[in-house]
Amino acid sequence: MHISKLARFVKPHLAGFIVALVFTLTGVAAALVPPQLAGNIVDQVFVQAVRDGDFAGRTRQLVILIAGIVAATVGRSLSMFLRNTFVESASQKVIRDLKQTLYDHIQGLSFHFFHKNRTGELMARMTNDVETTRGILVMGVMHGATGIFYVVSSAVLLFTLKWQLALVSIVTAPFLFLATLRLRKSIFPKFQDVRTQYSNLNASVQENISGIRMVKSLMRYEHELEKFGKENEALTHTRDEALKVWAKYMPLIEFLSSAASVLVLLIGGLMVIQGSITLGVWVKFNSYLWMLVTPMRMLGEVVNQFALAGSSAERLFEVLETEPLIKSPAQPIHLPRVQGKVVFENVSWSADGSEILSDISFEAPPGSTIAIMGATGSGKSSLVHLIPRFYDPDRGRVLIDDVDARELDLQQLRENVGLVAQETFLFSETMYNNLTYGRRGVPQEYVKRVAVQTQSHFFIRSMADGYETVVGERGVGLSGGQKQRASIARALLKQAPVLILDDSTSSVDMETEALIQKALRNLEHDVTTFIIAHRISSVKHADEILVLDHGRIAERGTHESLLKVNGIYAEFFNVQYADARAVGGANDGT
Repeated sequence: MHISKLARFVKPHLAGFIVALVFTLTGVAAALVPPQLAGNIVDQVFVQAVRDGDFAGRTRQLVILIAGIVAATVGRSLSMFLRNTFVESASQKVIRDLKQTLYDHIQGLSFHFFHKNRTGELMARMTNDVETTRGILVMGVMHGATGIFYVVSSAVLLFTLKWQLALVSIVTAPFLFLATLRLRKSIFPKFQDVRTQYSNLNASVQENISGIRMVKSLMRYEHELEKFGKENEALTHTRDEALKVWAKYMPLIEFLSSAASVLVLLIGGLMVIQGSITLGVWVKFNSYLWMLVTPMRMLGEVVNQFALAGSSAERLFEVLETEPLIKSPAQPIHLPRVQGKVVFENVSWSADGSEILSDISFEAPPGSTIAIMGATGSGKSSLVHLIPRFYDPDRGRVLIDDVDARELDLQQLRENVGLVAQETFLFSETMYNNLTYGRRGVPQEYVKRVAVQTQSHFFIRSMADGYETVVGERGVGLSGGQKQRASIARALLKQAPVLILDDSTSSVDMETEALIQKALRNLEHDVTTFIIAHRISSVKHADEILVLDHGRIAERGTHESLLKVNGIYAEFFNVQYADARAVGGANDGT
C-alpha cells in the first residue's frame, strides 16, 4: 500500500510524532484516573458514609478525590493540546516536503507525461490529494494511536476488575473486526473513483477558465455548463456510491459496539445485586468499558478517513514513481563551450503510433540560419523540439558540436538552447522578470537594448510602471504581437548559442518583423538560428531552407535556388505574392 511509502517523508520529522505519541500516552493515562477515583467515591465515600454515619470525615475524602479527578482532567486536556500541537506541526512539515518533492519531480518529467495528464488533474493531486494524505498522519496519531492506547489499557483494567465480566464485554469484538475489515475492502475502490472524478471536474474547470475568451467569443456557455454539469453529477454519483457502502456497514458497527455495553449493564447489574461486585467496581467497569467501546464506535469513521487518504496517497505516488523518459545519462559529457553546430543524421520520430518525422538529415554550422517551412502538420515543430531533447528520435541521431545530444548533460544542453514557442507564455510577474527569466542578473541597460532591438521597449515603456509592470496571467492584457516580441527578447537575453524561433513573428506586422529579422542578423554573438515560419519574408535570408512534406525533407536550398526548382516553396511564394505581382511594380520578395 502506498501509505507505507510516506515513511521516507516522515523519518526526518519522526521526533515530532514520537513526542506527540508520548503526550497521547500521557493523556490516556490521565484519562484512566477519574473512573478509578469515581469508583472509590461510590464505595469509600457514599456507601461508607451511609454505613458508619461519618459524614464530616467522608466529606473531606470526597473533596480530595474530586480534586484528584480535576487534576487528572486538567492533565489529560494539557496532554491532548500538546499532542495536537506536535502532530499538526510534524504533519505540516511532512506535507511541505512531499509537496516540494512532488513539484520537483513533475518539473523533471518529460513532455510525454504532460500530454497524457491534464493540468487540472495535476493541480488536484498537488493540492487536494496532498492535503488529504496528511489525514493519514493526523488520524494515525490523534485517533489511531489514541484508540489503540485506550483499547489496550482499558481492556487490561477490565480484566483486572472482573475477568468474567470482561469476557462478556469483548464477545462482539471479533464480529466488529470482521465488519470493519469488510468496510475497508469495499470502500477503498469507491474513494479511488471519488478522487479520480474530482480530478476530472477540476480539469474541466481549469480548461474552461483558460479558454474563457474562446467560450465567450463562440457563445458556448450552454455547452460548457452542460459539460460541467455532467462532471459535477458524476462526482455526486461516485460520492453517493461511497456513502452507500459506508451507510451499509456503519449501523452494524454501531450495533456491535453498543451491544457490549448493554450486556455489561445487564450482567454487571445482576452481579451488583447478587453481591459479586461492589457498586463502585460496577461504576469503574462501565467507565473503562466506554473507553474500550468508543474507539470501536469510531473505527468506521477512522477506516473511512484512512481509505480516502489512502486513495489520495496512491495517486500521489503514481506521479512520484513515474520515471522521466528524457534524462541525463549516468555519465554525461560536458562540453567546455557549446559552439552551436547542429547535425541531424537520418532522424525519424513517431508519436502515438504515427510517424511524424522520417529520415531527416541536414547540418547547421555554428552561426548559420536554418529556415523550416511546410504545411500544417508536416513536422516542423517536432523537428526543432528534438534539439533540446524535449523528445528523443526513434532512429538516427541529433548531434550538438558532433556529440549525440543523448550523451550530453541535459541541463547544459537546454541552457544552451533558446526557444520562442508557437504559444507564447508570460508569467504573472513584472515585465523585467519575464524578460530575464532565462538569465537572471542581466544588467538593466542590456535588457533595454535587447528590448529595443526586438521592438519591445516602446510598448513596455508606455505601460503603467514600465519594466516593473506586472502582466496578467499568461500575458493577459498584451496583444499577440507584444507577447511575441517580449518572448523573442527573453530568448535573446539568454544568449544561448542555439536559438529556435517557432513561428515567433506571426502576430507582428511586416515592418516590425523586418526590424526584428535585422536585429537577429546583427546579434553581438554567433547564434545558430532555426526559424519556423509561414511568411517567405521571414525565411528568405536563411542560409538554407528546409521544406517539409509529411515528415520528410521534400526540398532544400536557398531562397533563390528553391524558386528556380518551381516546387512546393515556389508555390508558397506565388500564393503569398500573388496580389503584389498582379498590380505590378510591387516588391516581389526576391
